[in-house]
Amino acid sequence: MPTTQLSSTLHSADAEVLVIHCSDHRFQAGFYEFLNRHLSLEENYDLLVLPGGPQCLTLVEYMPKFSWAGWKWFRFLVDAHDLKRLILIQHQDCGWYKELPFHLHSSTDPRKRQEEDLRRARAALAKERPELMLELYYAGWDAGQHITIDTVSG
Repeated sequence: MPTTQLSSTLHSADAEVLVIHCSDHRFQAGFYEFLNRHLSLEENYDLLVLPGGPQCLTLVEYMPKFSWAGWKWFRFLVDAHDLKRLILIQHQDCGWYKELPFHLHSSTDPRKRQEEDLRRARAALAKERPELMLELYYAGWDAGQHITIDTVSG
């Protein structure tokens, strides 16, 4: 296979941010736009992308191997790159959440379940890494199928 030379160059500045979000293809362009244009990260962040995204930092009792791996990757990136800020993003109509049993959450509403997990992750992260600045977001779409992103509080 011949070499392909891209117009992109290597990012030499140190990242201070880790972003964890789902791998669902429908949201990738929206996540990219949000992170780079709206949060002004300018492509300078570490990225952990997997089904269910930040859910890997919760439900240790249900999926201990997934949780162990999620925490292992998280700790590695934060420690190896001396990261200061963590952004967790969940999204509407997540296929991963459709596979999780309902008894693991206090609500059957998909968004409430995901926001509950974001808050669980926040609580666990506050104990383990209180120095990290943490931001929680929920992505969806409007009637025109434009991606929308809401801040999750609480």
